Formats: sequence, C-alpha cells, structure tokens
Amino acid sequence: MPDHQPNPAGRAATRQAARPDGRRSPKSRPRWVVPVLFTTGGLVLASCGGAFLYLRHLDSNIQSDRLGAGNAPPPPGQADGKGRVAMNILVIGTDSRKGLGGGYGDRQNVGLGNNDVNIVLHVYPDKRAAVALDLPRDSLIDIPKCTTKDGKISQAIKHRPLNEAMGRGGPGCVQDTVQALTGLKIDSWMVVNFQGVKDLTDAVDGVDVNLCTPVNDSGSHLDIPAGPVTLTGEQGLQFVRTRHEVQDGTAIGRFSMQRAYLSSLLRKLTAKGTLLDPTKAFPVIEAATRSLTVSENIAGTTKLVSLATDLKDIKPSEVQFVQPPTAFTHDDPNPELQEKNKLVSPGSGELFALIRSDKPLTGGEDHSGGTQPATPTATPPPPPVVDPATVGVTVLNSTAQKGLATSTAETLAKVGYRAEAGTGAPKNVVTSTVRYPRADQKDAARAIAQALGLPETAVAAGGTGSAVVVTLGTDYRVATAPAPVPTALPSDVTVHQASETGCTKVK
Repeated sequence: MPDHQPNPAGRAATRQAARPDGRRSPKSRPRWVVPVLFTTGGLVLASCGGAFLYLRHLDSNIQSDRLGAGNAPPPPGQADGKGRVAMNILVIGTDSRKGLGGGYGDRQNVGLGNNDVNIVLHVYPDKRAAVALDLPRDSLIDIPKCTTKDGKISQAIKHRPLNEAMGRGGPGCVQDTVQALTGLKIDSWMVVNFQGVKDLTDAVDGVDVNLCTPVNDSGSHLDIPAGPVTLTGEQGLQFVRTRHEVQDGTAIGRFSMQRAYLSSLLRKLTAKGTLLDPTKAFPVIEAATRSLTVSENIAGTTKLVSLATDLKDIKPSEVQFVQPPTAFTHDDPNPELQEKNKLVSPGSGELFALIRSDKPLTGGEDHSGGTQPATPTATPPPPPVVDPATVGVTVLNSTAQKGLATSTAETLAKVGYRAEAGTGAPKNVVTSTVRYPRADQKDAARAIAQALGLPETAVAAGGTGSAVVVTLGTDYRVATAPAPVPTALPSDVTVHQASETGCTKVK
C-alpha cells in the first residue's frame, strides 16, 4: 500500500529542538514489545497504593477479540525435560488512522485497517530467549476460511497478500493465516495501531536510533541525520513506516528500520530504572493499555502482567530478529500482484521448522531445554490382531476440508479395510471419534484409530448398523512422515540481536 502524508503540524515536528544536554526532545512509539512493558512495570503497579482502582481503569482501556477465526490450530511445540513448551505471541501492527484526525491521509481507514506488521515472538521453553519472526505484509500466501465472532464468513482464498487477512476476519484471521503459513501455534495476539506507536514512544521519553546514513523520505516525511538521534513520537511513527529511502524501497527493507526501533525500545524498557520507577512506569503502562487490542485469553491487566512475568528474564542479547527469504513477483500473471513478494523455498520452510524445533538459530546456548518429552514416552500398545478384510468402515468428514473422508477411506483401504466415505456427517465436531456398534468390533475400532493416528480415547461404543464409523473432527491431522529438522540456519537468512547498537544500514 502507498504511504500517506502526515499533516503540516506532523511535518514540522520532524525536526527536534536540541536540549541543553545535546539530546533531542522526545515524542515516539513501536509495535511488538508491549508484553515487556508489563514485566516489571506491572509488578510495581501491583505494589502501589490505589492499585485496585487503577487496575480497573487500565482494564477499561484494553479492547479484546476472540482467539482464532474458526480453524484448528497446529499442535503445540515439543515439551522439554521439565514439561515446558514454547510460547508464540503474534504482534500485529495495523495502518488504521483511528484517533489521528485525518492527519495521515486515508481518512476513511479508522476501523481495523490492514495487518501491515506481522511479527511472531517465539519464546523458547525456558523463557529466557526469543525469536522475533517478521512476515512481510506483501507476501503472497493462502488465506484460510475465516469466521468472525459475529458469524461473518470469508471463504478461503489463494495467492493473496498477507496484509489482507485482517480485513477478511479481524486479528483472529491473521492468527489462523500465520499458523497455516508457519506451522507455529499462536497462543495469543496483540494489535497496535498508528496512534499506539506514537503514544508509546512518548511514554518512554523517546527512542534512540543510529543510522549509518541520513534519511529524508518524502513518503513518510522522516528527515533525520546519520548518527545517534532520539526519536519523538511523531518521528517514531515516521521511522517504522519509512520504506522508500531504505534498502529496496519495500516493506521487506523497512524491517531494518522497525528492527532498529524495536531493539532500542526493548533495551530502554529493560534498562534499570525505566520500569522500576513508578513515575516512569505508569505513563508507559497507561499508553500501552490504551493502544492495545488483545486476544480474549490475555484480556485484562492481571493477565497481561502474568504474561509479562513469564517474559521477565529475556534480555536484549537473547532476542533475535529474523525474516524469511523472499523474492519479488515481477512475473506474476496478475498485474496487481507483480510488485508483491513470495517466500522462497526451501529456505523459508527450513527457517520455520528450525523455530518450531526450538533450536538456536546461530549457535550458542540451547534454550529448548532439550528435545526429550516432559515424561518418558510409554511404548504404544501393539495393534490388536484384526483381519481388516472383515471390517467395514464408514468415514464421515465434519471438517471444512473437502475430500477428507474420501482420502481417509482410501488410506484405510490400502491396508485392507472395506472403507468408504459416508454422507450426513454431523456439523461442528471438534474431537474425532471411532465408534463401533457391536462389542466384538472394539479391537477393530482400536486398530483403525491407531492406523489414523488417533488416540485411544477416540474409540467408543455406539452407533447403529454393522460398520465402524469414523467421524473426522477439526482436531484430525493426516498422518505424514515428519520432515527432518534442519541442523543449521539457511544460508539466505540473516539474524540480528536486539542488543546490537551499531549504526543501521539504510542503503
């Protein structure tokens, strides 16, 4: 999407008056480190007088929506030796102009907007390190069917820009799209708009950045020199939006600016004194809650404080920023999509697999806690002795995936069962079942469940007729051989640490 012009007042604010100490006066904000704001700040808040009333006030600031848009999520990551699993938080930055008074063009864009920033914060099982995975907004991907909480349905669509997901079903649709793309189960999401970026920067008294060369971008109106600069709130928004004068001029290159901004913000928030001082912490928390829309499972200050407590031991040196390899789609048959990009294989898939496996991207300490399951895995019981040729099976598909009953029946037929797809499947089934109408069919039902990768709990007595009935719910996953986990980062992927303080390359 094109960048839009700020109002004249915003333009005038892009050059800051120098303070007596030589620093620039502050006024700015960002898009994904909001969880960190509550880490120590929330603990300070809980210990202060009048906390109860203030917490109620903060709760009233926060908006929420449901988790997901009707699609079954991928399975969670592997538990480590202590039973811990990784956590994935999706941070969505929208281009909504809500609250800006028409100062940035596109005056009608005051609703949800587009999901122009999509960053998955993958927190390792030991909660001491994280990867911030950026998914470029113009990536051409498949968006699944999405259903909003009020029942509005957008059918699945293929080969469309990622930033269309928000408009097709809100943040939950962005979540389901990202899950389908990466295989990472999203545990919660947060949305921050333009105004939130401005407000949060002001609350931390400015964000320090350091560019190798000056930037004067007529699109975003960012005009700053090379070298250390403290961004104001207005400049902070300009900084994260700037792309025309950065690297390739696209949203892919813009990530270098967003990474620099977010890294600096994270360093400031985790520095001693920033959130331990109530006079500094309260404005930050106030601004953050006022700017947030979150998934319903973390709605409320108490839940956000709990989430932040989980993240309190993550240091900037243990946060890695990464982006999958991409290529431009100049040859796309659709002229509308010729200035977009696609994720390059196998590099992008290998990167996602490496993150899912909780392995370090660039060596160093392994924060996965090992790959052993939390408790010793029991040896599965041997399949019951059953002659498949004597067993009739009817497969019902209660999911939105077309042809699943037929393909599953074919899978069973290949191992000898007299299986066929049935009709009249019940709707909205979540948990798959294997039901047997006669007591002497129990072993057959158990064998069928094992053949399909379903747990023993899926087997139950019941039904009519003579066939074992398999009902496939949204939890069903087609059994496939697991792909090998990459042992190293793909060569076309670059990793940056949030602790880096050298100048950011613009060109």
